[in-house]
Amino acid sequence: MTKFILLALVGLAAAIDFDSSSSESCEDGNGHGHGHGNGNGNGNGNGNGNGGRANGGCETGWRHFRRPSGSWCVRVFGGRLNQGAAQSQCQSFGATLSGLRNLEEARTISNLALSVIGRSSGGIWLGARRTTACAKQHKTTSCSTTSSFRWTDSSASGTAGFVWNNVQPDNSDLNSQCAVLHAGSSAATVSNAVWQPAMMDDVTCSFDPAGRDPRSIYGYVCGKKPSRR
Repeated sequence: MTKFILLALVGLAAAIDFDSSSSESCEDGNGHGHGHGNGNGNGNGNGNGNGGRANGGCETGWRHFRRPSGSWCVRVFGGRLNQGAAQSQCQSFGATLSGLRNLEEARTISNLALSVIGRSSGGIWLGARRTTACAKQHKTTSCSTTSSFRWTDSSASGTAGFVWNNVQPDNSDLNSQCAVLHAGSSAATVSNAVWQPAMMDDVTCSFDPAGRDPRSIYGYVCGKKPSRR
């Protein structure tokens, strides 16, 4: 009887040891891999070892998106910059201002931005430029919501990501060559116009109202291909 009990205890200990050595990783809501038993042994899946691969190869802090062109890593940064300076900042990270694939991406980026800019609303620079044909045109049949702008990030494609607010892009001053995303916890009313969260607006590339304006520029979104495979 004693021998039988000892054999059973040995078998149970071996089973427990085997289970504790297994590993798995997953992506949380921000796209950060939380792996168990990753390459650096700390188990936090922060972009190294299995955690990085689970996040599509994106680095720590970057959100993984799946696009028809392949994996795309996105991150929102805070900063009161014009569009040109925001693009330069993205390039310093080996990235570029990012476009949007669809409304879901726009909503995700809007939510990510709120945790970065430290405000309830603000404008976020996107990787979009008005086309040459529509540079000096108001919104028309030929310069519409889907044809007035083009994505500049080499990853976003199609027109589903052009999620314009209300009557935008109206090119009201005939000099609105860039685009921003409104990040907000709720709609913002400015000069009797309602600006919905995760919706775009066409603006001048130096656009930045007074700092107290709900639409002031407070960040930018960068995108790049994964550095890890």
